[in-house]
Amino acid sequence: MLAHRWALAFGALLAFALTAAGAAPPVHVMFATPSLTALNWTNFVAQTMGFYDREGLQLDLSVVEPKTILSAIISGSIEIGLGNGADAIVADDKGADLIAVGSGADSNPYKLMAAAGVKSFRDLKGKTIGISGPLDTYTYVIKDVLHRNGLDPERDVDFITGGGQNQRMAALLGGGIAAGLVSPPYDTQLAERGFTSLAYIPDYFPHMQASITIVRRDWARRNGDVLRRYLRAQAAASHWLNDPANRPRAIAILVAALKTTPVEAAQSYDAYVRSHFFTDDFCQLRPGMEVVLKMLHDQGRTASTPAEVGKYVDPEWCPKGR
Repeated sequence: MLAHRWALAFGALLAFALTAAGAAPPVHVMFATPSLTALNWTNFVAQTMGFYDREGLQLDLSVVEPKTILSAIISGSIEIGLGNGADAIVADDKGADLIAVGSGADSNPYKLMAAAGVKSFRDLKGKTIGISGPLDTYTYVIKDVLHRNGLDPERDVDFITGGGQNQRMAALLGGGIAAGLVSPPYDTQLAERGFTSLAYIPDYFPHMQASITIVRRDWARRNGDVLRRYLRAQAAASHWLNDPANRPRAIAILVAALKTTPVEAAQSYDAYVRSHFFTDDFCQLRPGMEVVLKMLHDQGRTASTPAEVGKYVDPEWCPKGR
């Protein structure tokens, strides 16, 4: 399992100081994400601003191949994961007993970015597009966008499977693929290098819970207090991000976490925060998950309808009263 460990030094020092003073040591939470992007802004804020410390938690963050996140949660090697909503539904139907407990990406502000020589959808004909997997929610989205713009996704383009956004970014820059979905601030980095934005995905799908915070249901039942503390920290980070007074600090946190520029981080702020991408309670799931369920039902991949979204989403552990 490809993993990348991320934690700030002051968090470890604080944990040592509290332990030395007789306080209980922090509870380690194993968390997996498919890529490190602005989507993880709440994680970066919660770590930097001490919201995890306040809840007595230490987040052990790993970057894991998208296709293996659910299996890692099921096996117990990861406790909480930012996983694919469609895959979680299909796995649940097969008895995986997973449950969505918090937000992720409801209509991630992806752009379909294409190499400099590709100026229109027509220019994509015969080219390669990078995707996370053949059954990924956003593969369905890309194919729908291509179809709406005059291309047959089954005949006019080729798809290359593998990796998350960080890998797609590298493949785009290296010429391994001609197009792929990229979110801020990476879309700006590509535009500065002459890449073209062919589509802004929320224009096509205003709601779609592509990724969600997932746990194993039996783990949640045994560790409800830890899960509530994690979701409280995430909600506090979302609430903090949504306060305009915190914009300069929020931008600085993203710059430090992703090694991006202040200009790119500011553009990410506009794309994510000003568009209310991060909900204050971190638990708005149903509208986007209903869209995903409809997609899967239309494809014959689940017998469940959007009205049965409650089988896959449980707000039991969400922060109350914010």
